[in-house]
Formats: sequence, C-alpha cells, structure tokens
Amino acid sequence: VNPDIKWETTITRNLGLDFSLWKSKLTGSLELYHNSVPGLLVQSAIPSQTGYTSQIRNQGETSNRGVELTLNAGIINKKNFTLSGNFNIGINRARIDDLGGPTTQSFNSNWAGTDLKSIDDYRLIVGQTVGLMYGFVSDGMYTTDDFESFDPVTKKYILKPGIPDNAALLGVIGGALNGSSQIRPGVLKLKDLNGDGFVTADDRQVIGSALPDFQGGFGVNGTALGFDFSVFFNYVVGNDVYNTGRIQYNMFYRNTFGNLLGTMNYDNRFKYIDASGNLVNDLAALKELNKNATMWSPLSNGGASPIFHSYAVEDGSFLRCNNITIGYSLPKAIISKVKMSRLRLYGTVTNAFLITNYSGYDPEVSTTRSGSFTPLTPGVDYSSYPKSRTFTIGANVGF
Repeated sequence: VNPDIKWETTITRNLGLDFSLWKSKLTGSLELYHNSVPGLLVQSAIPSQTGYTSQIRNQGETSNRGVELTLNAGIINKKNFTLSGNFNIGINRARIDDLGGPTTQSFNSNWAGTDLKSIDDYRLIVGQTVGLMYGFVSDGMYTTDDFESFDPVTKKYILKPGIPDNAALLGVIGGALNGSSQIRPGVLKLKDLNGDGFVTADDRQVIGSALPDFQGGFGVNGTALGFDFSVFFNYVVGNDVYNTGRIQYNMFYRNTFGNLLGTMNYDNRFKYIDASGNLVNDLAALKELNKNATMWSPLSNGGASPIFHSYAVEDGSFLRCNNITIGYSLPKAIISKVKMSRLRLYGTVTNAFLITNYSGYDPEVSTTRSGSFTPLTPGVDYSSYPKSRTFTIGANVGF
C-alpha cells in the first residue's frame, strides 16, 4: 500500500480567439492549448526485499500542446440558392515528460503471442511522443548475390563477408525443404544496425508513429430550387499503421499452411522448386529461376513467431467522405392541398468512399488479438473488420 498516493491532476491552459469577418460571411475560432498531467500514476520500481518489485506512485508526467482552427463561411446567400462551407484542422503534440525513473518503457501490442521475438513492439520514451512502434528495419530478402557458394554435402549456403546473418533471430528452417537451419537465398532480410554481423534484438529502433501530423474535416451545404445537399469529409495526415497482415499473411506461421496474401503468389515470391518439380540448390540456377521475384519466401520464419519489421508499417493518411445527403422539398402549393406543411424526400450515403495509399481495408483502426484498445499501443490493424457503407432513403413529413 502507498499511503502517499493521490489523485492525478490535469493543468489546462487555453488561449482562444473567436472572430467574424466581412459582415459575418466568415466566422471562426482559433485555440492554442497546453495541457499537462503532473503526478501521473505509474508503476515505479521498489526494492524487491519488500516482497514486490513495483508500486504505483505519482511520479510520471505527460503533456499535450496543440492548436485548433475552425472556419465557417457563408459563400452564397440568395433567395433560391445558398451555399456554405466549414473547415477545421487540429495539430496536437503529445509528449512523455517523466516516467518516474526509467527513461524508456516497453509494451506489447498483443497480436502475435508472447514469444520474446514479438513482444515489446511499442515504446514510451521520455522526451518523445506516445504510439512509437519499435522493431526491425526491413532490407528486402537475401539474394543469390549475398552468398559465396552452396555445399552439396552439408547442404549449407556460405554468406559473403560483410553480409549480416539473420538465422539466430528468425529460426529459419529453410528447412521444410532440406532440413538445414541456416540462412539461404530468398529468406527475409533485416538490417544489422549496430554492425556486429548478426541481426539480434539489439538491432531494433523506432520505425513508426501512430500519431498524425494533423487531422480535421470539412464540409459543404447548399440549397437550390427546393433541393438541398450536404457533404462532409474527414482527413488524417502523417500517421503510421501497424499492418499485422503484411507479416502474418506473408509467412507460414508455426509450420501451418494458412492464408497468404496475393503478393506471395508463385510469380512474385522466391522459389526453390522449378517447373519440373525439382529442388534447386545451385546458386546460378536459383538466380535464373527467381530473376523476377519481388517477395521473400513464406518459409522465411520457418516456425518461429512473427517478427515485427518496417515492411508492416504503412502510411495511414486518408481522406474519407463520411456523409453525402441529397434532398428535395415539394412546393408548399402542392402539399398544402393534403394539409401538409412540409414534405421532404432524401437519400443519404454514409462512408461513401475512402482515398488512401494504405493496403489494408481501413487505415482508421486500432485492434489487437482480443479486439481491445489501449492508448499505449495505438494504430494496430489486426485483421479489423472494415467500416460498412450504408444507404438510407427517407422522408420528413410535417402537418
């Protein structure tokens, strides 16, 4: 028990400006803010002779700084034609100011199990933001040019000097083909960042951030000759998405033959079997067989747990059309004959379309194995179900 524990305190600082220009044709607000939470509750290390290794204390601190701008414009305002628009943008910079002792804490996004190679794929680092993705840097795949020779007796490939070895990390079974347990052409290649000749957990770094550079939305509303319409968009720019499918569905996980992405089709992936069904080991023959290969072999992880690397980190920027509505109000001269004061027919499309370079279903995600969300590991796409597109037809009737 910690008798000194107390409620967290948030200090909020705001500076706002509301404005109206050109006879209120343009109105808006500008807000600057700086919020901080001193005395944040964190797990702090204590002497193990107490019987425990950590205790919750008010020793952490976080802060948020940002700016928000909102604009509303009356573009046209005539009897039979009106047009207005709105726009907003927000820029937020979250910062870890103190972790109560350590300068770094590690977290697991909980999509790939608890194998030591796949945990702690997120970091909290003092002086930096939240949502930092931590893993290996992809370097394509081992090609035949990375090897000196193949020994037909030992069935092993000899790497050229200076080419880093991934074998200890990946647990490669090149394996399923010839029983060897060493690197071979076509295996996933990761960068040796510390230059020791081997790729280990020490060669990881921050490879992505789930927090966007800025985000917001905009819309247009109008009326003309009894018709009305409205369109609203939202956008996010500069965030990264941790696309687990680019790992899980580009490998045979634990020697099970599950689904693979289309990128792993026979024409794209590195192959070891020729058109006649023969196993190819010779370097020259392998080079010719795979001259058009663009993807590593799905056997690259051989049975080990998935490895988080930068190939799975994608730009999550997007522009989404959230809502389109078109309506028509019948003239009062017609509807008054049936004692109506209003009759409006309308149609609405929700989630009309999405513009993005993200290869998954939807970049606006944060899911893990259990479907739960934690603000410490945001931006994970673990086969999340895409948003539905809905169509609605209705009528507004008044008497």
